[in-house]
Amino acid sequence: MAIGSLGAGSGMDLESLVSDMVSARRDTKVKLYQDKLAGYEAELSALGTVSSAIDNFKNYVKDLNKEELFSGRNAVIEGDDGTTFSVTPDKTASTDQYSIQVNQLAKGSRLISDISSFSSRDEVVTSSGGKLSLSIGEKSFEIEVKPDTTLSGLREQINAEGKDHGVSANLVNDGEGHTFFTITSTTTGEGNTLHIDSSNLTLDSAALGGFFPGMSVSEGGEAQDAFITVDGITVRSDSNNFDDAIAGLSIEALDVSNGPAKVAVTYNQEQVKETMQGFVGAYNDLITVFKQSTARGAVLNGNSMIRNLSSSLAGELMSTHASDDSPFTSIFDVGVDLQDNGMLAFDEDKFNRAVESDFDSVATLFVGSNGLAKSLDVLLDNYVGPRGMNNTLKDSVNKSINDTEESLSDYEERMEKYEASLRSKFTSLDTQLANMNAQGDYLNSMLTKL
Repeated sequence: MAIGSLGAGSGMDLESLVSDMVSARRDTKVKLYQDKLAGYEAELSALGTVSSAIDNFKNYVKDLNKEELFSGRNAVIEGDDGTTFSVTPDKTASTDQYSIQVNQLAKGSRLISDISSFSSRDEVVTSSGGKLSLSIGEKSFEIEVKPDTTLSGLREQINAEGKDHGVSANLVNDGEGHTFFTITSTTTGEGNTLHIDSSNLTLDSAALGGFFPGMSVSEGGEAQDAFITVDGITVRSDSNNFDDAIAGLSIEALDVSNGPAKVAVTYNQEQVKETMQGFVGAYNDLITVFKQSTARGAVLNGNSMIRNLSSSLAGELMSTHASDDSPFTSIFDVGVDLQDNGMLAFDEDKFNRAVESDFDSVATLFVGSNGLAKSLDVLLDNYVGPRGMNNTLKDSVNKSINDTEESLSDYEERMEKYEASLRSKFTSLDTQLANMNAQGDYLNSMLTKL
């Protein structure tokens, strides 16, 4: 509304007059629109807070509704710090105790050349070339050796072509003029000792023979099996992994044990406990948000969605969710307490007693056909997601915001037209008054001359 010349002709403050007239009609109505928008925005924000709290609670409900949470197993090793073997249970493992000891680790084999075979890494192995065959158990591969290949060149070739077979070569200089050529295989298990055949390779060393120069298995260099003892029974494996020694357990030998260690396989109650504690905390957060959002004077006071959900949640918690033969009838029998303020509390001792007495019944209480977590998951589906009640409410509020903003824009446009109309009328009035003032001034000047 910027005009500086209105009223210049008449000498009257018509600019202020127009502004006051527009303000008198506009300001009160605009404030009503703005207050309405502020209320909608506050409601939308509050619904967003409620939505986040519901989503958080539903995540813990989903976790409690997973069968794998209750079918998980935990293996605790006593008498060993976990450096000689590890145990990984699956959900089929029996909850029991075992005595395990690692007696021997599985390992691959190692060949080493004779002390008199080589004196330098640059020594030529063959001037005419040929094929070098390497075998590990029933598997074998050949290396095409080019003429004039040196010892270091052969090392590089074996490393390049043997990596897919777990075979590598190296050179060791003892500092006394002897160079040792070593070939190592990572393939473990008795009967998988590495063998090398140079019968199809013309060698240039007098110390050679039918096999590569004086190559032999060093002391303790043979490939070997791993042995462990399980409850007094010796178990053998061609690797350090024992997946079939005990049903449901994967055992990996890491080092030879000094003695047997006790392994206790139990239900993974620690993870269940942590999930239940998270469930209790998320429920309390949700109830706190409900109370704050619906308190007297709060923007969601009297909100029917929150009232219905609060009532439904309380009803589910108080209902029986156990099988007919279960010693536990509700969540309050397994470590959850209902406080006077409507919040929940977690009693760890009570929970431990429940899972130790009948873990399967605790699981049924949550994930059974009538389980609490399953019922809550279905209930909360009505309130979350694109078609949930909370989003439906937010969509409705957003529509109200858009409609109000559109109405405000239309009203502002009418006010601009109203102001333009006033300016047109007062401009005409200002012009007429200016003309009348001019005529009056002229008459006065003529009368003065008479």
